Amino acid sequence: MWFSIDSEGDIPMFRQVFEAFRESILTGKMPAGYKLPSTRELAAELHISRNVILEAYELLLAEGYITGRSGAGTYVAEGTQLRSYSPMEPVLSFASKPESEESERDLISFRTGLPAVDLFPMKKWGTILQSVCMDATAANLGYGDSCGVPELRLVLAEHLWKTRGVICRPEQIVITSGAVQALQLIVRLLLSSRDHVLVEDPSNEDLKSILTSTGAALQGIPVDDFGIMTHLFPADVSPQCIYVTPSHQFPMGGILPIQRRIELIEYVRQTVGYIIEDDYDSEFRYDGAPVQSLQSLCPDQVLYIGTFSKTMFPSLRIGYMIVPEPLVDGFRQLKRLSDYQTPSLEQLALVHFINQGHLSRHIQKMKKLYRRRRNILLSALTDQFGGDFRICGRAAGLHLVADFEAPFPDGLQERFREEGVYGALISGNGLLLGYGHLNEEQILEGVLRIGKAMRM
Repeated sequence: MWFSIDSEGDIPMFRQVFEAFRESILTGKMPAGYKLPSTRELAAELHISRNVILEAYELLLAEGYITGRSGAGTYVAEGTQLRSYSPMEPVLSFASKPESEESERDLISFRTGLPAVDLFPMKKWGTILQSVCMDATAANLGYGDSCGVPELRLVLAEHLWKTRGVICRPEQIVITSGAVQALQLIVRLLLSSRDHVLVEDPSNEDLKSILTSTGAALQGIPVDDFGIMTHLFPADVSPQCIYVTPSHQFPMGGILPIQRRIELIEYVRQTVGYIIEDDYDSEFRYDGAPVQSLQSLCPDQVLYIGTFSKTMFPSLRIGYMIVPEPLVDGFRQLKRLSDYQTPSLEQLALVHFINQGHLSRHIQKMKKLYRRRRNILLSALTDQFGGDFRICGRAAGLHLVADFEAPFPDGLQERFREEGVYGALISGNGLLLGYGHLNEEQILEGVLRIGKAMRM
């Protein structure tokens, strides 16, 4: 035959035989009507078991490449040649390093949204998850409620009421694969190309892309030290949605005061739209308890989004949204069509993690750590730049903004790369610095590198 078999290779021998015939058939080397050798002949010629040939032939027959004629042998079937077919070898390596593996000269990244995952009680979580897997019932392993396991939604309703003042029934909670999916579902259900959406300016660029994915028109509303400036809401537009981060504006960090919250609610009531409240990291407030949710003031017109990515770890991929009663059925159907359900075993483990007090203890521990890291960052910035900047958003969250008096020099991001540091630039002379995932040494060295880059 025109091919050989590697009995020591990683690819099963029957698959090697199958691929050899498949390639020859598709390229026309073995045209329709070509008679294949008998399994006994081929096995003897290749010095392999006849069962290997039988398995390869059976697969060729199942996929329609060959056909058997009773008493007359096996032949290549009609219509099996693919014009311009060119077999390719698989490429089993990345063309470039995956993003998570990039380590450009021990880069210190002040990127936002990363908690201190190395300090998460993974052994405790692993023990709980293992226990849930060992005790899982047939119902736990099958298809469940598309909106999430009932136990988690019940626990969340109580947890959010106690910690954030959220008012809802468990039926109003939809468990999602992170906060991004929650926002995507909202956009798909509520927005069309004819709709207007108001967003904070500045805001997260990714969320803007999601909000405009249906063709909706965005209008940015400026923010100040207290969040979105409600007196600038347009009078000639009836927005379908207003996206806000009232407990810790991203990225500037303002906390929306009650006066503006009331103005926001009254505006939405007049326009018969909805408020999307993204409560992405409000658990970490350092100058008192977390502020109450906006949803607690207007549950009928607020869609509340939350996630465990900051309080636990991002790869958990469990988020949630709380929707007004009239929208529950629509979101239930949309979630089912989107991915049917979020994985159930992790949800059940999360129920135990919350009920046993591990989540609240971890949050309290992290609040102390993040406060200390924030203070180290503030001190390092002062040592490096004196009084040439002011800080926005220091009261909560895992990031802050250093707003400098002088404009940044040209090519600053490239200078950062040369120094082995990353910090996002915003608003012309603002530097967005996430610090939750960085230890004290990294913070100090990172600010030193920033200072070098800005003085080059």
